[in-house]
Amino acid sequence: MKTRWIRASARAQVLGSLLCTALAAGCGQEAEDTPASPPPLGESQAPVVYGTDDRMDVYAHPDATLRARAQQATVALMNPSDFNATNPNNVTFTASTLRSAFNLCSTERFLEDPTPAFCSGTLIDDDLVLTAGHCVTSASACTNTRLVFKFYRPSATTLEPVTTADIFSCTSIVARQQATVNGRNLDYAILRLDRAATPRFAPAPVRAARTALAAGQQVTVIGSGSGIPFKIDSGGTVRDARADTLDYFIANTDTFGGNSGSGVYEMSGYTVAGILVRGETDYASNGSCRVVNVCTQTGCRGEDITYVGPAIDALCAGAGSLRLCGSEPPEPPEPPANSFTYTATNTNSAQQNTTNKVLALTAGQTITVGTCGLTGATASGDTYLRLIAPGGSVAASNDDACSGQSSNFAYTVPTSGNYEIRAGCYSSGSCGGTVVWALTEAPPPSTGGSYAFSASNTNSAQQNTVNQNVTVSAGQKITLGTCEVPGSTFSGDTYVRLYGVSGAQVASNDDACGGAGSNLTYTAPTAGTLQIRAGCYQNKTCSGTVAWTFQ
Repeated sequence: MKTRWIRASARAQVLGSLLCTALAAGCGQEAEDTPASPPPLGESQAPVVYGTDDRMDVYAHPDATLRARAQQATVALMNPSDFNATNPNNVTFTASTLRSAFNLCSTERFLEDPTPAFCSGTLIDDDLVLTAGHCVTSASACTNTRLVFKFYRPSATTLEPVTTADIFSCTSIVARQQATVNGRNLDYAILRLDRAATPRFAPAPVRAARTALAAGQQVTVIGSGSGIPFKIDSGGTVRDARADTLDYFIANTDTFGGNSGSGVYEMSGYTVAGILVRGETDYASNGSCRVVNVCTQTGCRGEDITYVGPAIDALCAGAGSLRLCGSEPPEPPEPPANSFTYTATNTNSAQQNTTNKVLALTAGQTITVGTCGLTGATASGDTYLRLIAPGGSVAASNDDACSGQSSNFAYTVPTSGNYEIRAGCYSSGSCGGTVVWALTEAPPPSTGGSYAFSASNTNSAQQNTVNQNVTVSAGQKITLGTCEVPGSTFSGDTYVRLYGVSGAQVASNDDACGGAGSNLTYTAPTAGTLQIRAGCYQNKTCSGTVAWTFQ
């Protein structure tokens, strides 16, 4: 069967929330418009069969090599909500049956199969999966994608047991294209898993030739059409090899929404020759229910299959692969000493389940923390960072920075002590990255200063004052006045007040130095900015120079 698939495109055809949930297994993550000629990348209609429906369950297929490809190299792409891993040794699937999801008639096949998959993929290296570009479109989509092996039937009535060891997360998109580039209509993605799938599973070999397949050449598709357990269709042949562009070829494979990203094998060497990306409408109405859309072997539009070559070329030009490119991938740079890496999920915006780092900071230092904006900082997914002060309060935090979903903030430390960086993810999502911090030392403290003033009607320095801000460190003593401080002068009856970091008055003086001058001393308990306010006694007029020194 054929279908133009993309996850959201299939969803758009659903009537009612239950059917929408079921269709989530058969389409890509973002909707596309109805394809033109040539069809837009990643677009999908409903499923279709050409001639005889050649789909077979894995256990029933006579070809041992194809069975091995399904069992060892094929993955179903799912959302975390599509399965229940409460028992790590017996993962179950929470999706509707194919019958319910697509309102199929009782005459159709595979009616009781569950439909949790939204796309398919193929393991091509220890930790790399090949799929369609429209299946995983962004870093956040990668973070929310799970790649499930062993999603097949070992018999007509059972599913192969799946454990959490068979389920992998997407950590990054290594290579991706979903556009027409230099006249080539491309749709592919290569995803990196959170750990090596080998030796538990075995990568499928990839076709090395950059030549067109032959018209009429037999091809096989393995994947989760309409989101159901893996099916093998070995009855397809190449219709149009598009030898002039070598971007995709057209075949008459029996594929559906959910087959997007499926590996398409050439049968002479059982190598992956392409990636299923687009196709004909899958189902047609038949009274009150729906049936598979059947085309003749030469009828309908056919299924579009991106050649594997451009995806591998993009991989080799970037991340590299010893198996696929003949060269080791470049070693990732060593994270800086002032950093830590983390992965997290369900952190409630970095308020639980966080990865933490305690730092001893000194008053006056400025700390910059980020998963972006600093050398060596990285982010995958929507990160969230918080800085916790010695008393347990939140000193600083950031969600989105650097024009994206990474995090970065700067904070000037008011009080020396142990501060804690807490790294998590926005809301209850999953994310990871490298948190880097940088410290800027406080500038050397000033030895003092002065400023001139002239005032009148200040109500003993409570209004109409002349003010000056000064910065102090914790424990620093300031002496200030219009007398007995080098550089100070006064004329008339001066009055000075000093306001602390919180804005409250901390000291004042009217008469000092045996006359009408002013002088006071104050020791700052915390670092920050103080304010000197100079005025005159009651409503008199006065002037002078306020000077201050630090000790």
